[in-house]
Amino acid sequence: MSFRLSEASAGDRVPKAVWPCRCRNPGVFVKDPMNCRIRALLLAVLIACARGSDPIAIGEERPPGVPSLPFSLPAYIQEIDRWGGALEKLKDHPESAARLHRELPAIWRVTAGGESIEAPTGWLGAGLDEVEKDPKTTAQAVGQMLARLRAMRREAQDLVEASPPIDGSARENLSEILARREFRGVHGPSWLEPIVSRILEWLSDWINGLGARFTRHRNIVTFIFWLFLISAAGGLLVWMVRRLLQRSGTPYLHLPGPQADGAVSWQHMAQNARQVAARNEYREAIRLAYWAAVVRLEEMGLWSVDRARTHREYLRLVRPDQPQREPLDVLTRKFESAWYAARPPSEDDFRTVLTQLEKLGCA
Repeated sequence: MSFRLSEASAGDRVPKAVWPCRCRNPGVFVKDPMNCRIRALLLAVLIACARGSDPIAIGEERPPGVPSLPFSLPAYIQEIDRWGGALEKLKDHPESAARLHRELPAIWRVTAGGESIEAPTGWLGAGLDEVEKDPKTTAQAVGQMLARLRAMRREAQDLVEASPPIDGSARENLSEILARREFRGVHGPSWLEPIVSRILEWLSDWINGLGARFTRHRNIVTFIFWLFLISAAGGLLVWMVRRLLQRSGTPYLHLPGPQADGAVSWQHMAQNARQVAARNEYREAIRLAYWAAVVRLEEMGLWSVDRARTHREYLRLVRPDQPQREPLDVLTRKFESAWYAARPPSEDDFRTVLTQLEKLGCA
């Protein structure tokens, strides 16, 4: 392609058919504006070709701080080899350090064994900066960078050799191990767990936001705190009072008191206790045996039976020096354990009760 150019003198006038080209030489004119565009396009192509002829260009320029695409281990080793070759050429062309720095990613990402490993390249960029600022240090800086690249390559190669592919037998062994009883309860998250996690996260965010709003009104926060504290203390106090009333109150035992005509005697109650124990109803049997002892001690003149009186009040009516005190104490404790401690009595407990009855004269 040829350009028709003409030089105009100071006194010449430019014809209307001739258009000025925006070039460095103001005295050069072309007759067709399209030729100027073609000239600019050719100039751009020549610049691109000159750039592509750089002996050390190994990749395209990227914005600073942008990491590389993930490499597999073999591709990572090839990338290290490419940079090693570029550094070798840098010894003869230190002026290419700036271009190499622009092509250098901020991080080399490597995927191995299902995991992602990041290898920062800041040290390599610092070395290239040093070469760019002071080309006299090129040999020393390049030697240090190459030494580190070789060490990284050895580590990557060792990792490749230490991670052989899983063959069929290894997969069978893994499946056999996971099929064992101790791994049967291990499973991935169910469909419900992500929903619950989102709900809990939403509640946490809502509570945090509510707390942030409340902190602006300290009087409201103080009021709510004391209200909660008083409510908790009140609830605890009511629970303790109810427990104390339950312990101190005497439950109705469904036992008739001693009749004036003697229709309900201690012998009858003791006999019923043995019959009930034969059916393995030891709790009821101990209750009957205790009241047989109460009626028996009434006959002995220790007290008058009062159904409103508690078992501990009966015990306090017997002096410590009286022979009936010890067996009645044991009998009372067995009765309390069976009726108030909610502990199921056993056959041995009932035998102990019968022994105390015999000591009280209820043989």
